[in-house]
Amino acid sequence: MPSVSLFRPLLKRNLVHWFVHKTCLLISVVGILAVLSHLLGSKRRLAQLLPSRKLGRFGFRTADNFGAGAEIEPIYILFWIGPFGDQPEFRIDPNLCGNCVLTYDQNYLDASEAVIIHFTEARMDLVPDPRRRKSHQMFAFYSTESPFAVTTLRNLTFPDMDFYFNWTMTYKRDSDIYLPFVEFNRQNGVFNGFTENEYGVEIVDKIMKQKAGSFMALWMAGNCHITISAIHRKYLIFRLESLGLTIDKYGECFSQNAPRNGKYFTFAAKYKFYMAFENAEHCRDYITEKLWSNSYEAGLVPVVWGPTKADIEAIAPKGSFIYVPDYPQLSDLVEYLKYLDQNPVEYRKYFDWRLRQPTPAEYMMVEHGPKYQRDVGMCKMCRLLWEKRRYNNITSVVPSIGEFMKRNESKKCLMKASTGRVKLL
Repeated sequence: MPSVSLFRPLLKRNLVHWFVHKTCLLISVVGILAVLSHLLGSKRRLAQLLPSRKLGRFGFRTADNFGAGAEIEPIYILFWIGPFGDQPEFRIDPNLCGNCVLTYDQNYLDASEAVIIHFTEARMDLVPDPRRRKSHQMFAFYSTESPFAVTTLRNLTFPDMDFYFNWTMTYKRDSDIYLPFVEFNRQNGVFNGFTENEYGVEIVDKIMKQKAGSFMALWMAGNCHITISAIHRKYLIFRLESLGLTIDKYGECFSQNAPRNGKYFTFAAKYKFYMAFENAEHCRDYITEKLWSNSYEAGLVPVVWGPTKADIEAIAPKGSFIYVPDYPQLSDLVEYLKYLDQNPVEYRKYFDWRLRQPTPAEYMMVEHGPKYQRDVGMCKMCRLLWEKRRYNNITSVVPSIGEFMKRNESKKCLMKASTGRVKLL
């Protein structure tokens, strides 16, 4: 039988190996813990610097997508220069649209995943240097002006912008990102945000009780002669007055301004009709605040002139407006408006759409607070950007902005400018 002394060197060697192995393992564990602690501290410091939110799929903040508590870096959207120098606020619900941050700070150019260019800056010498453009960035052309105002009045055709933009963002329904003027209505009113309180029999009763003015209709205008259509609509207004329609007139054209913002709705409530006459005729989908804010939001029935009937019917609540070209003679229109003025039961029918808050399936323009925001405007852009970040499946290019602005437009829309005094805003 071998002596125990023969195994002592082997045992000693094994004990040393075991000790060294365990020591190395302990050092590794301590090192890993140190790294994790450093990363956790960095994440906390980063969270203090960046505006992050708890998000789920596509960046939507939900409790059941990918688990609550996940933090994702927001998407930045840069508006290169705001429209006509303004910096309007746009609504992006983080729960419904995604975690996006809109900025007007050009220092965020490199960090932004989308860059919006207003049509007045859509020139190669005014846009960001193409050499700084990132491969993942989407550039969007933005306009809320009619093709007449852009291409005819200002003579802008954007020849050096071919294949520069990825998206169009306008009031036209065939834009890559549809931006109807209702997006600019007040928050928590008839269309935007929490809208439930603006619907019901009591609301319609309140609207009816406020109709006590000495004028039947209200009209506000700041463009009296810049465009052919502006001249035409002013003539129509004066003709309607000569036929007996009482119209209270405000705006720069008449040297008196109506109250603005929230005060406007109290001021306008006494009128029964709003003359929603656009300054461009038959320009596709060009339906402005004259319908949305000046009329519907204030509780007035819009009398519409300018858009085609097909365009207005596509977006307006059913049975909510009066369309001027439906009447063979202006005298027929005046007679009908007088009839409604004297028959409250018939007039009230134009508010039937306000008796009950419509569902999104019934009428997509009315939002439902935290449950539904229209898939348009900045909300849609944010959703598209999150889809692009997640799947990298969105690529597009606009061959010609000039052609896009004039595409399928009527001759009435693009007619030559007035020879009178022109004042650009």
